[in-house]
Amino acid sequence: MSDLGELGLSSYEEKGYRALLSLGSATAQEVSEASDVPMGRIYDVLNGLDARDVVRSQSTDPTRYAAVDPAEAVERLLEERRRELSTRADRYEAIAAEIGPELAATKPAESRFWTAPLGSDTAVSLERDLFATAGDTIRSAMSVPYADAPWERYEPEVDPFYAALDDGVEVQILGHAAMLEAAPPDAVAETVDAPQHVSVRVTTDLEVTFDVVDGNEVCFHVPHPLDSGERLGVIHVRDAAMAGRLAEVFDQAWAAAAPLSAVVEGENAPFDGVSDLGD
Repeated sequence: MSDLGELGLSSYEEKGYRALLSLGSATAQEVSEASDVPMGRIYDVLNGLDARDVVRSQSTDPTRYAAVDPAEAVERLLEERRRELSTRADRYEAIAAEIGPELAATKPAESRFWTAPLGSDTAVSLERDLFATAGDTIRSAMSVPYADAPWERYEPEVDPFYAALDDGVEVQILGHAAMLEAAPPDAVAETVDAPQHVSVRVTTDLEVTFDVVDGNEVCFHVPHPLDSGERLGVIHVRDAAMAGRLAEVFDQAWAAAAPLSAVVEGENAPFDGVSDLGD
């Protein structure tokens, strides 16, 4: 991802802005030709830049556009990012304040710990056993250690994951965007074409990995303390109250996430860095 991408511009927005820096004042068609942004997208791109105050539109016929001074544009994008981070921090604090005391006050009815490195036979076996018990729903949130690991390390868990899913079970997979950068294109394409009862969304606001099965079982994935791309083990808990609370947290994150198909097709600006994985 480019520096302007880190500040929130999509790849098309960055191309449009850079073209205007070279062109000065220009029409949408001129910007499209100079930037290789398709005409079908150029007006949305320019209007988006205008709304974020990094491009100025001029009341001419046809409308002409001009780039704001780079230093001023960068400062405006930075301030926008600051506001987003502040909003995110407030949301995390609210979630932590609500769920932290509740989890601490509830002792699980039954729990077990297994050592299960990524891609190990133990991990695959535990995965099969857990999902084979599902009767209605599976919510699977995937962040670290998967997000920090190379694809090859956890690839052995992928095919068994789909094989263990029953057609009558509604499955929601919420994955961290970093996983798309590590996965090969054919694996991403296969996930996009997942069975109808499997839905996949992508987020950057996910810090932990856990699975909630039928609202009464939870599987926590424990990252290795000395290897950010490895899993120490998993904790399996049977506790309907805990599972219900984590399901609510998952559903909130799910509502704010982007569908994988839209991310791969480049329709979600925050994930434009991985939009070519489905090609």
